Amino acid sequence: MNRRRLSSQFDERWHELSIPAGTAQWAALDRRYLQHGLSTGRDSQPLILERGRGCTVWDSDGREYLDAHGGAWLTQVGHGREELAEVAAAQMKKLEHFSSPWHYTTKPAIEFAEALVARAPIGEARVRYSTSGSQCCDEALQVVRRYQWLRGAPERTWVLTLRGCYHGCTYGGAALNQGAIAAHGTFDGMGPVGGDIAQLTPPWPYHQELYGGMDLVDFCVRELETTIERIGPLRIAAMFGEPVMGVAGMVPPPDDYWPRMTEVLKAHDIPFVADEVVTAFGRVGAWYGSSYYGVEPDILVCAKGIASGYMPIGTLIIRSEVADVLEGDYSGGSYGGHAVSCAVAKACIDIIERENLLENARERGLQFLQELQPLLDLPVVGDVHGLGLALGVELVSDKITRTPLDD
Repeated sequence: MNRRRLSSQFDERWHELSIPAGTAQWAALDRRYLQHGLSTGRDSQPLILERGRGCTVWDSDGREYLDAHGGAWLTQVGHGREELAEVAAAQMKKLEHFSSPWHYTTKPAIEFAEALVARAPIGEARVRYSTSGSQCCDEALQVVRRYQWLRGAPERTWVLTLRGCYHGCTYGGAALNQGAIAAHGTFDGMGPVGGDIAQLTPPWPYHQELYGGMDLVDFCVRELETTIERIGPLRIAAMFGEPVMGVAGMVPPPDDYWPRMTEVLKAHDIPFVADEVVTAFGRVGAWYGSSYYGVEPDILVCAKGIASGYMPIGTLIIRSEVADVLEGDYSGGSYGGHAVSCAVAKACIDIIERENLLENARERGLQFLQELQPLLDLPVVGDVHGLGLALGVELVSDKITRTPLDD
C-alpha cells in the first residue's frame, strides 16, 4: 500500500471519528473496539457516561443517575472536584512522574507515604506503591512468601484466606480467591491458579447454618486453631482477610471477630494481611477498617478510594519489622509512586478531613441502613447489613433455607 493511499484512509477514518456522534454511533464504536469485563456480550447496550458532579452522573443523552455504587466503591469525595483537577495539572506542569526503583523518588510520593502511615493502625511502617488493588494483593502474596524465605523459613508457603473472599483479578488474586472467582467462570480454562492456600469459613452472620449451632466467632476461632495445627504453624506464611467482605456482599463480621482471629495469628507468629482495597479511606466510616475493629495488621493493602478514582493508585503499608527484611526487593513497576497520583491522593485526604467525611459516612450509612429495613418484607430479600457506607442487600430464592437468588 503506498503512502498516499494509507494517508487518505487515515484521513477518512479520522473524519468519521471526529464527527459529533449520537449515542447510537458511540455505542456502535464501543461494541466494535472495546471489550467489557463481565458484559453480557457485544450486543449489550453500553451506558455512555459523560460527566459527573458529587454523587450524580449524566449519560450521553443527558439522563441523570445516582451513583450509589460510588464508581466501584471508590469515589469517596464525589465526582467533578475541580480542585483535584487543578492539583493534577499543577503537578503535571512540574513533573508528571519518575519511576521509583533504586534511589529515585518525588516529593508527592514522600508526602503521601507519610500521610498514609500517620493514619494507619500499624505504628512504624514503610509504603510500597502500585497502580491497583489487584496488583497490590498480588504483590502482598509475593511479599509474605518472600519475607518468610528471607528470614530463613522457606517452608512457610501456606496462606490462609476466607471462602467467598476477593483479592483481585491477577493470577495471585485468583489463587487467594479460589472459588469466589471460579464460580463466575473467570479463570476457567486458564490452567492451575492454586498453590498452598487453605480457605476458612467466612464470618457471615446471616448464614448461621455455617456454624453448626455454635457461636459464629467461637466456631471461626476454633477452625483457625485446628487449621493451623493441621498444616503446622511453621509452614504458614500469612493470613489474608478483608475487614468487611466486599464483593461477597459488603458483609461486616461481629465486632470481636478480627480481634480474636488476629490474637491467634500473633500467638503463632503468622502475619496478618488486611485487604482494605474496599474498606480504607472512609468507606466504613474510618480511615481503615482495621482501625474500626481495633486490629494491627502486618501489611495493609489500599487502593480504590485512595485517590477517589481521580487517578489510579494502590499501596502496601508494611510494618517496619517486615519491611526491613525485604529491603532491596523490587516493587511497584514503572508507574509505582506516580507523582500525579500521589499529589491527588494527598489532596483527597485533605478533603476528607476538611469536610469531616468519615463522620458523614458513619451517619449517612446508619441512616441508609435504617431506611433499607422495609426491604426485608420482600420475598427475595433475606438480609440487609453494612458498616458505614459499605452496605449490602442479600437476595435469596428461599428465606427459610437462605438459598442465594440465581444470577
